[in-house]
Parts: sequence; structure tokens; C-alpha cells
Amino acid sequence: MLEFQGIPFIVTNPPLSPVSAQELSVVENELGFLFPDDYRAFITTFGAGEINLHIGAFSPKDILEMLHETRERFSEYWLWDESPTSLRQTRAIECVPFFDSCDGDDILFHPSERNCWFILPHEDEEIFMVQSFRELCNFYAQRYADKEGNPMQPPFEFSRYE
Repeated sequence: MLEFQGIPFIVTNPPLSPVSAQELSVVENELGFLFPDDYRAFITTFGAGEINLHIGAFSPKDILEMLHETRERFSEYWLWDESPTSLRQTRAIECVPFFDSCDGDDILFHPSERNCWFILPHEDEEIFMVQSFRELCNFYAQRYADKEGNPMQPPFEFSRYE
């Protein structure tokens, strides 16, 4: 069992494969901005992988490879015009994907506001905002609550991408 920000995790396929601080810095330097603090801490502790809350964490290299495609997709397809958040299409195109969900949700941040994360659900037109990894986990724990409305409870499982 491993704890991250007070949340217990069970690693289902050890060993972990954390991203080195050097690898993270190389990608940040190439992009010209820093990743959110919680993401930096998570990826250098666990590495890229999936949490059984239906959340996937991208590696910095994967982010670099998929950034252009994600921005093109938001340029071409935008489904969240009626969302009450302040994220509009022009700003979303500047955002960076760093997590996603198994349901196809995009989870992104804008480089100028690293600790304001946007969840763009695949099956919903409302954009949600969270400000930390803990809030992201709470959002998905609630989203995948059982039939009685009880949210998923830790310890959560983490599986590294192979």
C-alpha cells in the first residue's frame, strides 16, 4: 500500500515506474511551462498508469506527442458551449491534457492556471473544474458511486501502463 496526499493506493502490478524529475523537466522545457504541482508529484511517485476510479495519468512524453492532436480536435469539435464555466473553446485549444478517463473524458489545465483543472466529459455538455488531485479523485469517486449513492472508497488501485 502506498499513500499519496493522504489517499491510500494499492499498486496492482509492481514495481512502480515513476517518471524521473529530469524527464519531466525536459518535457516542461520543451513546452515552455511547468505541469501542475499535484501532477508533478503524482507522476514522479507512481508514473503513468490507471487508477480504478477510471482515471488515467499520461506520461510527460505522451502529453508532448498528443498535444497537437488534442488541440486540433478541440478546434474542430466543441460540445461545451452551454457550460457555465469560464472555459471557452479558444482557451481550451491552449490547454494541455494530462489525465483522462476510461469514458473518454478529457482532463486538462491551462498553462497560465496550472492548478485549475477542467474535466470535459465525453457524454455531457457541462465542464467541471477541480483544483487538485484529491478533488479529481473525489469527483470520480462520486461519479462512480454505487446504486445507493455511496462513493467509491479508498484504498484505490493503481496499475502502471506497460
